[in-house]
Amino acid sequence: DLPDTIHIGGRISPKTVWDYVGKLKSSLSKELCLIRFHPATEEEEVAYISLYSYFSSRGRFGVVANNNRHVKDLYLIPLSTKDPIPSKLLPFEGPG
Repeated sequence: DLPDTIHIGGRISPKTVWDYVGKLKSSLSKELCLIRFHPATEEEEVAYISLYSYFSSRGRFGVVANNNRHVKDLYLIPLSTKDPIPSKLLPFEGPG
C-alpha cells in the first residue's frame, strides 16, 4: 500500500503526532504500522542523512503527501541509531 517514492508534503509537531497516535491506539477499528527505512546505496545514505538532519534540527516530523486510499496518514519520525523507540509506539504487536 506504500508508494514507490515518498513525497514530503510538510512537517508537523511531534505533540500533534503523539496525540493522534494515542487516539489511534485506543481505537479498535484503526491500525498503526511502523516501518523502518534503510538507505540501500551510498547516494541514498547521503539523502537519508540530509532528510534526518532537516527534521531533527527543526524538532519536527515529516508528513508524507502521496498516500494512497488505504493509508490515511503517514509520518516520518527522525530517530538516530542511538535513539530508543518512542514509548508512545510501544509495545509492538504483530510480526515486527
